[in-house]
Amino acid sequence: MLATRYRNSSTTDNLSSLVRLLNDPNCVEIRLFATGSAGSNGYSEESDGPETNPPLVSAIAKYTIPEISDVYVLFDGLFLTAARRPRFLEVQQLMDAAETSGKASFYPAAVPFTSAAKPDAAVTTLLGLGPLTPFNAATRAKYFSLLSNIPEAQYP
Repeated sequence: MLATRYRNSSTTDNLSSLVRLLNDPNCVEIRLFATGSAGSNGYSEESDGPETNPPLVSAIAKYTIPEISDVYVLFDGLFLTAARRPRFLEVQQLMDAAETSGKASFYPAAVPFTSAAKPDAAVTTLLGLGPLTPFNAATRAKYFSLLSNIPEAQYP
């Protein structure tokens, strides 16, 4: 297994990068995650941002390179959040793309913060969490509920 961490930029660029991977035929799988609240397992204000931002979106994109290895691109830290309306709209765009792609799934509970760990350790932690839920129209609300206590349809 090879793992690398995506270098976070603006949330607009972060979103664009992950959406490109969702649409890339060479990317075979995207796993979406949502962290817990600030102060929970592994939280680092330095890499996860102020306490007002979590829960945060994190993700793993998987590429399979025949005769070489699986390559995982990790998106974590202050990547995306639904904490405020402009950020919510980005998360909504991500969910739209994930639903359309048909290759996204999510872990149905809060996950630890991984941004302070080395990429291979963080990927190993997230891959080992347990069964995933396919991301689709029927499960979208469940994923969003991990990021906000306000339902997506009622978000201001």
